[in-house]
Amino acid sequence: MSLKKFLLGGVLGSIAIVDCGAVASAAPQGAAQQAGTAQDSKDACAPVQAAYRKMASASDSSSKATNTGGLNVAEAYEKVTSEPGNKETCKYLRDETVTGEDANVYSDVFASKSGTANGTVWVSKRNGWVLKREVDVDMVGVGKGHQSIVFEYPKK
Repeated sequence: MSLKKFLLGGVLGSIAIVDCGAVASAAPQGAAQQAGTAQDSKDACAPVQAAYRKMASASDSSSKATNTGGLNVAEAYEKVTSEPGNKETCKYLRDETVTGEDANVYSDVFASKSGTANGTVWVSKRNGWVLKREVDVDMVGVGKGHQSIVFEYPKK
């Protein structure tokens, strides 16, 4: 499955139907200064979803994925994130540097009848791209798996 198909079918396909009942305890540095107030806790998933949309539109990106565990993480993640009635929660965690670039780090957790996907997403402060994603998927009665993806974009 291509990365673009995976993102469009799984994460992005579910954005329109997800109830983003997010909880945020802190706003990314700079966001509060730009907006003049702390990030709205109801909208903590917005930066993550915007980064996924932006990444899916990039035709010249590449990625390197590492998978461990007893199931196909990409397929399991797609099932959890696209299943009707799933619930997504996000939370700003901290600031970090990834591949030399400053990033806001978010938790991005999906729960559905089929299982859970507990992810961490690094979003570039400079341009809003997803730089890295780690996700642990636990499918009811099937098994668990972990996936780590580092994304690369052409330097412009």
